[in-house]
Amino acid sequence: MIELHVKFNTIWYIVLIISSISTGIKSDVSKMSPIKNHFMESSQSHFSTKNSTRVIAQKGGLAVLPCVVKLNSPATVSWIRRKDFQLLTVGLSTHSSDKRFLVEHTRHMGHWSLRIKSVRDSDRGLYECQLSIYPTESIFVELKVVEAVAEIVGAPDLHIDEGSSLRLECRLKKATENPAFVFWYHNNKMVNYDAQEGFSVTSTTVVDTAVTRVTQNSENSLILTNKKLNNERSENKDKEYNTNKTMVWTSKSQLSPYLLSPTSSILSLEVVNFHHAGNYTCAPSNARAVSITVHVLRGSKTNKRSI
Repeated sequence: MIELHVKFNTIWYIVLIISSISTGIKSDVSKMSPIKNHFMESSQSHFSTKNSTRVIAQKGGLAVLPCVVKLNSPATVSWIRRKDFQLLTVGLSTHSSDKRFLVEHTRHMGHWSLRIKSVRDSDRGLYECQLSIYPTESIFVELKVVEAVAEIVGAPDLHIDEGSSLRLECRLKKATENPAFVFWYHNNKMVNYDAQEGFSVTSTTVVDTAVTRVTQNSENSLILTNKKLNNERSENKDKEYNTNKTMVWTSKSQLSPYLLSPTSSILSLEVVNFHHAGNYTCAPSNARAVSITVHVLRGSKTNKRSI
């Protein structure tokens, strides 16, 4: 009995020692500073641009993929095309043989946008903006490519009387940016500057000065908003259009990614003759061309028709 009591006391003593040691360890641990999670902290502190940003660009136009890094990051910024893991840029240097890719960097602002000129269908997909820190950090930007389409009011056929006036208006649909130029063809001959035949080409342009903001909503999607500062509408003969606008867009947004008032091109004839009949084509620089067939009818011009 005495022996059993001694064994019990011994076991209890060992338990007390272990408990004391454990308490001391917990006390020391509570005084230690927590270990920093480098990846989580850096992912929160180095990027200003949100992950999964979606950009819509027009075929043949300009795409600008945003990547804004906070100023306290000393890391080098690289762009990678994910579908083939092609390294496109490192810092300000372009590493692709395709000269359409270029980094747009704004000093002291941390902007490292990837610019893609003359956008192609094959450019669509995911792009990675990567920081050269350990472990590496990245955000992904999705590029969607759309094709603008030209349309002529009244197509595909127009019947008009000899001696009447002709006015053909070419508009763009699904355009994210205006064309650099629009060429008109009559039976495959360009007539933009053919004053001898009586042709006149003018453009109706919306001069839009806007402040563009990209904000994040609760669903982690990006919404583009435009605050119009000034709108003017003007007609300019043979004037080149000049706009480079890329839409940052999400399918959850209710805003349209396309231009609300794209530029129109107008072909005019004061007096129509029989040799003016035939096929007319409107060919914008960055949109699919469209044609209309004009039929000139013999008769009085009391029923002249223009569109």
